[in-house]
Amino acid sequence: MTSQTKATSGEDATEEGTTAVRSVLMAVRVLEAMALAGGPLRVSDLARHLGEPKGRVHRHLVTLRLAGLVAQEETTERYHLTWRMFQIGQAAGEQFDLKRVAEPAMHRLRDAVGQSVLLAVPTGGDPLVVHALEAPNKVLISVQPGNRPPAHCSAQGRIMLAFGPAEARARSLAGPLEKLTPHSLTDPAKLQARLEAVRARGWETAPQEALLGINVLAAPIFAAGQVLVGSLGLVGSVQFVQDPPDAAMLAALQEAAGEISARLGAEPQRASGGTKSRQ
Repeated sequence: MTSQTKATSGEDATEEGTTAVRSVLMAVRVLEAMALAGGPLRVSDLARHLGEPKGRVHRHLVTLRLAGLVAQEETTERYHLTWRMFQIGQAAGEQFDLKRVAEPAMHRLRDAVGQSVLLAVPTGGDPLVVHALEAPNKVLISVQPGNRPPAHCSAQGRIMLAFGPAEARARSLAGPLEKLTPHSLTDPAKLQARLEAVRARGWETAPQEALLGINVLAAPIFAAGQVLVGSLGLVGSVQFVQDPPDAAMLAALQEAAGEISARLGAEPQRASGGTKSRQ
């Protein structure tokens, strides 16, 4: 049976030269959307988020419920992830310690550029800082682990939106977008254009958008299959972490992010599209 025939049957589809089971891919999309939602969802809400027919989403939810990965509330009929799903996530986290993998490159990056280094992961549509190495400067500028800068007006967040799931991007573009400083990017159309630029060049800055006088320069971290797993960033005053970024600083950041990605099985990324200013 050819790949084309399988796709017609609704069981399989050919993507990038490989045969993938469409039902499994759909189930993964359902689980990702539920995780990003941050709370229980009705079938209709989930179908709208995914842009899929309600009946198709419901069939996958029934299967996932039989597998013990989702459950349905009796009173509201909303679906939520289960404790079993949490256990799987915990086990995956123990096997995939991004901090441990990234730390050697983070140390070299900090020592090379003299600025604090941040490691963030995508969670619930926003970046979550999970590790930071402070630079030994007289004036210390850093971000503590646990910090969640808004996705739309932070360099780490726009990395997550640009390279992450389409559902999270659509939800952020739908707004409302909070203005933290006079420089925060809050126009959905401009944000959309900005994310396209980020995908094209592979890095982002957000000078004074989350905090006056502070800038972050960030680059994506990928795992095998070119799946976004986090971002690596440099944080400092706008005097030292500039926009457009210093070429040597950007090169050091991208080299470190590329090293981490390679250790996670990702393919090398193409070269940056330059250091054109955001203005």
